[in-house]
Amino acid sequence: MIWPALWPLTFSGQGDYFKSPPFWNGQASGALGAEPGFGPRAADVPGFVADRRVGASQAMFGDDFFDRIHVEPQVLNLGNVSSVQHRAVRVWNAYRARALTLTDANLSGGEGIVLTAPGAAPLPFAPMSERTWEIAVGTDGPPVISATLSFRFRFDGFDAIAVVITGQRVVAWAFAPDWSRGVLERLAWKTDILTSPTQVEQRRGLRSAPRRSFEATMIVDGRERVLLDLAVFGWGGRTWALPIWPDVQWLSSEHALGVRVIACDPSQRDFRVGGLVQLRGKTAFDVEVAEVEVIGAVSITLRRPTTKVWPRGTRLYPVRTARLAEPPKVTRLTDQAASVSARFDVVEACDWPVITNAPMYRGYPVLAQRPDETERLSNGWQRALLTLDNEFGRLFVLDPADWAAPTQGHQWRMHGRAERSAVRSWLYTLRGRQQAVWRPTHADDLTLVANVAGTATALDVANVGLARFAGLRPGRRDVRIELRGGQAFHRRITAAVALDDDIERLTVDAALGVDMRPRDIQRISFLVLSRGDSDEAEIEHHTDSGGAADAAIVLRAVRDPDTDTPAPAPA
Repeated sequence: MIWPALWPLTFSGQGDYFKSPPFWNGQASGALGAEPGFGPRAADVPGFVADRRVGASQAMFGDDFFDRIHVEPQVLNLGNVSSVQHRAVRVWNAYRARALTLTDANLSGGEGIVLTAPGAAPLPFAPMSERTWEIAVGTDGPPVISATLSFRFRFDGFDAIAVVITGQRVVAWAFAPDWSRGVLERLAWKTDILTSPTQVEQRRGLRSAPRRSFEATMIVDGRERVLLDLAVFGWGGRTWALPIWPDVQWLSSEHALGVRVIACDPSQRDFRVGGLVQLRGKTAFDVEVAEVEVIGAVSITLRRPTTKVWPRGTRLYPVRTARLAEPPKVTRLTDQAASVSARFDVVEACDWPVITNAPMYRGYPVLAQRPDETERLSNGWQRALLTLDNEFGRLFVLDPADWAAPTQGHQWRMHGRAERSAVRSWLYTLRGRQQAVWRPTHADDLTLVANVAGTATALDVANVGLARFAGLRPGRRDVRIELRGGQAFHRRITAAVALDDDIERLTVDAALGVDMRPRDIQRISFLVLSRGDSDEAEIEHHTDSGGAADAAIVLRAVRDPDTDTPAPAPA
């Protein structure tokens, strides 16, 4: 028998309270043996059985769920209303044995909202019965939806039960841009910079996402010209469902009325779950805006079915809500046609993934992609000089940092969505002036003059005055060595000495691991830790995302304290 063996182990240490039960020896107890075998029996009732105490019932699940009125939902957030939306509000009398009477269902602030009730008040509710109210919200009405649907019952102690309806009405901007002039996109971050006298910076981003704006010119004629005129005249101050024009694509097949799945290619385009899309036909009158529920690899799923048939060739855009930054500028071409220039400020936060596949060096990504040099790039130096001028004697000039921040322009020429996506990721990585990256000069700065063994850390290069002027200070002490085979090394110069007028010997912090000859070297460039010199960046879209676009920024060297170690000044 296992119980007597486990008893001491289970209650070890409590032997005084729990005692082992006695073993039964197989014989009848003395009490039973004293009872007669037949006839009446007398038994004493224990005192605790006759003890009657007053208790209280405990609340259980049924008390929380039944015997009350349930209204679902009590908050109806419609988000951006760009087409007629239908919602249902259910009222359930959860009383198990009590009938109720609805005396009133009042909708306040409901301009543009159509309420369909299951019956006229007073409306009886049998126990455990449910009724449904249908709500239809259209695009006609105030820009901001703020309505309350109140249910009131004839029942003592009941307050009105309210359903809050919120949202905002947006209007689809259905006019296509004139691509001969392109579309200009601006991204604007905001950075607060504290700079020490030695040019060490503390940078703080003040915006979680950049402000985004689009500027384009549209040619409208006929009915579309009048439609644009009336839309801007009547609803120019409202929020628009602005299509992201560069991310347009054309449907490859017909989509019937009432479908929710749209076959398309959403990758590297500005689609987002919970966002909007626009379907546009041949004219600005043929348009529909829908909400995205799921984004797949080759399709998007809408939250509600479409209300039209969309044939092959229909334009599909991702949409951002935006406002007109200023009244559009209209140039009359004829009595039927006009050229309209409009600029929109996006009113919602626009996120984009930062760069993740770039090579890393000392904790920062390296902007290894060479700039587009079809146009001239600017270079310069920024030095923080303190000048004292009493207007009588000579100027007193002090250079407390004893350092100049090299600046260099960087321009991208993009082709296709992949390149556009990568450049946008670089811009989001920089976040204007906040974040730093390693920027090679992409110039032939140093020339190797002797073979280098894979285990060596010394490089002989043509004398350019590095030891004399640079002094191994930030901006001129890190190098990027590119081989003709495509391999690249990033190293820090720890020492530099001029052997003669023609050769300098550099010592790097680690061996390269491969033998190199001068003819194996494609380029040795200085590597500069840099940030953006401006919080704003522009992307000029010449065509849609399948074609060309340009972007340009200026990068400025920084002395971040986590990578800036003291270095001796030049002699």
